[in-house]
Amino acid sequence: MTDIAIIGGGLVGLCAGLVVQHPDRRVTIVEAGNFDPKPVLGLAARSIALSISSVQIFRALGLWAKIAPQAAPIRHIHVSARTRWGVTRLHADDYELEALGYVVENQVLSDCLLQAVQASELIDLQQNAHFDSIDQDARVNIGYRQNDCREQVEAQLALIADGAQSPARSALGIDHQQVDYGQSAVISNVEVDKPRVDTAYERFTEQGPLAMLPLGGRKYACVWTMKPELASEISSLDDAGFAEALQDCFGFRLGLIGAVGPRFAVPLQRTGAETLSAGRCLLIGNAANALHPVAGQSFNLALRDVAGLYELLCEQPLAKLDTAAIAALTGQYELQREREQQQVIRYGDGLVSMFSNELPLLDHVRAAGLGLLDLLPAIKKQAAFSGMGLAFGGNRLLRGHL
Repeated sequence: MTDIAIIGGGLVGLCAGLVVQHPDRRVTIVEAGNFDPKPVLGLAARSIALSISSVQIFRALGLWAKIAPQAAPIRHIHVSARTRWGVTRLHADDYELEALGYVVENQVLSDCLLQAVQASELIDLQQNAHFDSIDQDARVNIGYRQNDCREQVEAQLALIADGAQSPARSALGIDHQQVDYGQSAVISNVEVDKPRVDTAYERFTEQGPLAMLPLGGRKYACVWTMKPELASEISSLDDAGFAEALQDCFGFRLGLIGAVGPRFAVPLQRTGAETLSAGRCLLIGNAANALHPVAGQSFNLALRDVAGLYELLCEQPLAKLDTAAIAALTGQYELQREREQQQVIRYGDGLVSMFSNELPLLDHVRAAGLGLLDLLPAIKKQAAFSGMGLAFGGNRLLRGHL
């Protein structure tokens, strides 16, 4: 028996467990995979961009001091359109910030979160626990299979964090909408011979957005969006062919592209649940909203959702909440988070529509828009704060403390 059960122990599920734990509250995480030690991947490592709002949450959890030495800061962002003159530049100093964001390898972040979860006496982490069923009455009853045995955990509240194709969401009968962007993202790490310290690039090309994110030293993470057929062709090139194609598209702002890591072509879809709650269950992470990577918001939005839930749960003894009180809590959470979620979705979809459209006339509109944005500080500040997750006010976690 537990107070809060979390289905899914990925980055979002682990973060949620650390956020909602409380001396008077037990947490159980049910994760289908295992956390055996992973090898150091070098240029094959996947990475994630953290907004400043996410950094503040990790500070509140006491984890940032462990993550920061292995994270690359983004203090400058250069946004441009290929073959056009428009450009926008963002600088952390302009907003009196240490950085606009950070980039960290997934494995580094996962290891740090896992160590904190395993060190907590308030969190029970069940690995190799495959979700099987969920039903609700006075509590939530979650069934899972572990080592060929049928197990069950009962909770007052359940957080569903098992991904965009969430089996638990389906078991709850929550419908979802899926938007196919007709694009794929080619993901790889590369080395360059003229790295720009602490600088990230977002380049809008004829194929789609191309992001180059600093990983420290000469290494950059590349996220290159294009049509699925082209993505399949580009990702299957040998190292020299891929480096040449990327160089042609990105240009020479980082000098010559040298070593490249493995390429992955990932189809891009947006998945959105029609509701964030069902009885005593709340959807978080990609189970609620899986977004286009153009603005790098999926994981960061999920953390802000968890921060909002923390605010509602502060000093809340779940054991004393009846079904009506739980319904009020989940309803309040959904009402509070809907506005930001919808704005982030509209912002990302707007960028995709504007900068992936091949109509010639829009080339000039895109260029003019980027140039105009650079000349309008107030609008640029609003765009920057939206990207950093600071545009909707804050709560205790976003201020960096519990």
